Amino acid sequence: MSIIIAVITGVVIVVVMVLVWLVLTHLQLKRDYQVLADIVRDHNNDIADLYAAVLTADGRIAATDEQISVLCAKISDYRHSEPSTHPYSLVIQKVRSGASVSELMQNSGLSQDEAALLIRLHGYKAQLEVSAGP
Repeated sequence: MSIIIAVITGVVIVVVMVLVWLVLTHLQLKRDYQVLADIVRDHNNDIADLYAAVLTADGRIAATDEQISVLCAKISDYRHSEPSTHPYSLVIQKVRSGASVSELMQNSGLSQDEAALLIRLHGYKAQLEVSAGP
């Protein structure tokens, strides 16, 4: 009989130890679950914030596209407008027709530097005349 009581006592001690181990493991899993739930909640908040930022950026891109369209239309209108409104338009036409630095200086009243610059910008390199004198 004392053997039976000893065996039962041993089994009860083992069961209690297993039960304590299960409770401790359960508490650890519960803490881990809470940590993971917090991480998932934080990630969901980050995703929501990123989505809001994407919507804002999309709105800005749409507004920028609209502004670019307006500017392109203005540029197109400006290009089609009469070129004589620009003070150098006649001189630029002369440069494109092959005028030299000296011709521009005589006919348009430009300095040598201005005439050379206009030829560099709007003419051909072969037309550029560099005079030796000041």
